[in-house]
Amino acid sequence: MLLRVLWILAGYVLACVAFALVLVGFVFTPAELVSTGAGSGRFSMAGFQLLASFIQVLIFAAPLAFFAAAMAEWRGINEWIYYALVGLLIAGVGFLAQYVSELQGAPTIVNNYAFTAFMTGGFVAGMVYWLVAGRSAAERRRAAEAEAAGQSAASKAAAASRRAPGPVT
Repeated sequence: MLLRVLWILAGYVLACVAFALVLVGFVFTPAELVSTGAGSGRFSMAGFQLLASFIQVLIFAAPLAFFAAAMAEWRGINEWIYYALVGLLIAGVGFLAQYVSELQGAPTIVNNYAFTAFMTGGFVAGMVYWLVAGRSAAERRRAAEAEAAGQSAASKAAAASRRAPGPVT
């Protein structure tokens, strides 16, 4: 059980890193980072943006992600589409939260590029979580069901052997 919780936490942290990487990739394109005139200033800006985005995502997405992970563990959901849709949903809520928190008169986040960045990040984060922890969500449930079925079959066999008449002498 403790190992499973650690896998879930590792999957969540890696999904947050993946989301932050996608967002930074939309701000600082790889071609821009490897250009000869970029220097180390671009890398340090990208690194700072990655760290800031990671922390924001880690804090903001936690309640929704842990609720979705608990639901998946409880119901034994291990299909990739569930985790991709949950990632998209959390990214959509994050995008709306960014929009609501904007100051009046300031430039807005509402544009197709920012929306695409958030949705792509959500999809990638959902897939990363599925790869790390989501694929094995139903294993514990399957093991419990198999154990229950095995015990049921063993108890039926034991009951049948008790009811079976002994040899007639």
